[in-house]
Amino acid sequence: MKWYRVIILLTAGFLLASCAFFKPSQELEITPAAQAPEIRNLLATLQTKNDTLKSFKGIGKIKLWKNGSIQVDQRLAWIGEKPVQLSIAVWISGHPAIKLATDGKWLYYLETHGQDTVFKKFSASDPSLKQIISIPITSSDIVMLLGGGIPIRKFNSVDLIEENAGNGYVMVLKERWWGIRQKIYFDPNRSQVHQIDVFDRSGSLKYRAKIENMQSVSGYQVPFRLRITNNAGADFQLDVDQYWTNVNPPAAAFVLAPPE
Repeated sequence: MKWYRVIILLTAGFLLASCAFFKPSQELEITPAAQAPEIRNLLATLQTKNDTLKSFKGIGKIKLWKNGSIQVDQRLAWIGEKPVQLSIAVWISGHPAIKLATDGKWLYYLETHGQDTVFKKFSASDPSLKQIISIPITSSDIVMLLGGGIPIRKFNSVDLIEENAGNGYVMVLKERWWGIRQKIYFDPNRSQVHQIDVFDRSGSLKYRAKIENMQSVSGYQVPFRLRITNNAGADFQLDVDQYWTNVNPPAAAFVLAPPE
């Protein structure tokens, strides 16, 4: 697969959005029980963070490594509106050579490479990027992270554990029949999340997301750098150079027409 096609598929999944939250049942089991009200408030804060961020646009750079060897290193720009509308452009040699858009039902893709153009349109809801970057993370999870939120798996019980040497806290989310679904790592004040681990139903790590830096934009805390890895040598990094919030994009921004 040519490198620019890797970018196409990578950014297609990377920029599909979702705004759904899981709401735990009233039978939620919490440990330690003495901290149940505080832990419930902490969960509520995670689930509603940046929920008034309705639309956005940004400029940045994506890098992709496989077993330590860099595969992709390009700039891109994007504009989006919740829940799923996105339009992006990958810049190659100073030109938007690759464009993608989704209106929530269809994913559109237009590639200009020299004198050749390629247009595709296909149905996409929340695709996994496993076949592209060897990391089984869904596009909605990535967008949630990019928007400063934390994707949360279905769970029935939660444990809050203090790490050794006062390094912070780990919130462990479990599902009754499947065990650990997710770990969320907090700083010692429990005010910032710096890492999440997501597990499949066999208990194996699906992916690890590290929020290496945060920045404040119009009162919202959003990542400056987001890094996603797994245990198979795949490593994805996004550096955000500029970020604008609640930009009110036109509906036409999320549809691409085939070339004439």
